[in-house]
Amino acid sequence: MRNKTIIIAIVSFALGALIYNLFSPVIFQEGNPWPQIKGITELTFGKSKIVKLSGSDNKYLTKNKGGWEVADSLLKNKGYEFTEQMGSGYFYKSSDSNAVMTRRQYSRFYIIWAITENKNNFQTNNDLWTVTTNDQGIMFKYPRELLTKYISETEWPPVIKIKTGTYFCKTTPMEVSSMSEITRRRLVDDREYCVNVKYEGAAGSVYASYIYTTFKDDELIEVSFSLRYYNCGNYDEEQNKACVSEREVFDIDATVDKIVQTIKRDLSQKESLSDQIEKCIIMSDIVSGEKCDNLLKQITDYNSCVEAGFAIMKSNPPQCATPDERIFVETKI
Repeated sequence: MRNKTIIIAIVSFALGALIYNLFSPVIFQEGNPWPQIKGITELTFGKSKIVKLSGSDNKYLTKNKGGWEVADSLLKNKGYEFTEQMGSGYFYKSSDSNAVMTRRQYSRFYIIWAITENKNNFQTNNDLWTVTTNDQGIMFKYPRELLTKYISETEWPPVIKIKTGTYFCKTTPMEVSSMSEITRRRLVDDREYCVNVKYEGAAGSVYASYIYTTFKDDELIEVSFSLRYYNCGNYDEEQNKACVSEREVFDIDATVDKIVQTIKRDLSQKESLSDQIEKCIIMSDIVSGEKCDNLLKQITDYNSCVEAGFAIMKSNPPQCATPDERIFVETKI
């Protein structure tokens, strides 16, 4: 009997050690696992489909299947209306407040939801977006402010440029990356961005200068701006939690993507074909040469030459000449 007890104890210990080794990364991914274990117990044996995690002001647990619908219902029952999703954040608004909800997977079977209400959330509501046109004739929309408390705009609105060349992203190797400058590829939905970030530390803050590059409508788009991140460690416990929570839901990639999707040319300020050719034809680099060749291919007859903006020679019949010494004669039908 005694031997049987010892064998059971050894097997139990071995089984426990195996479970610990296999599942400890999941079990301890949130630190102290007790709130999650308690929440799982309540979901399994209780009637509620969502439980608030003990020791937390804004974290909830649901089962993976149907989890979003349950969490969404929680906010809708409080009077919130879903507005949009940006990355991992779900945005809601009511008549007098806003809320942001983010999700994290806890094993294959459960989801942890963080819900922030009435504070420290940033909105991308259309009411906060304004339209501008820059000196390149590029129209775009951008949020006048991010409405974040612990992240502020230092160079804003973004500077947007349409550049020549092809899209290429040389990322920073992991073994040589540093906190001073990093280049990474980012995906928003199915759209790829090459993101270069330069960091500069200051008293109690970190300044980040961003350059997002992508290819849209056969044009190379560059978006640049700078933000200031306040050091969460400089605040007391309550503000520190609020600062960290804000960082968790802040998705600048999605904001930039939304800006890029609004970009279009202001036709009233768009350069004529002749102006574009005159700028690139004096350049000696390969990219400018290829651009000029493609632009000149658009001129195929007298009418397209005139529409491009080139001068009409006083002759009979009228003639139009291009910079590559082609001459087109007006033909009347």
